[in-house]
Amino acid sequence: MDPMIVLDCENTVPNRFALAVAAAGRARALSRGAEPRLTGSVTVPVELALREIAGNRFQPDEVKPFVLAGSVPRDDRVRPGRRRKLSGGEGQSLAADPALAQGAVH
Repeated sequence: MDPMIVLDCENTVPNRFALAVAAAGRARALSRGAEPRLTGSVTVPVELALREIAGNRFQPDEVKPFVLAGSVPRDDRVRPGRRRKLSGGEGQSLAADPALAQGAVH
């Protein structure tokens, strides 16, 4: 299975939890005999489900239950160490400083 498929799927379903639920539901349907929406040699239901989601093979009303209202588009999510210009004008990191985590006790 292509490890980058999840990143392609996030363009359709931006929330990873919702993506897992959608892929599991579709894989279950494929296992029970649902007609695949893609042609090819993939026979593993989970991989086929992820490829279908990444290939945007669904109607908007089928995906809508899995896309949370107010989901953040993929390119606007904060990643560790990423800097974004804040309203104050200076660029500040939105991620916690990794040096702070070393002193944390869990």
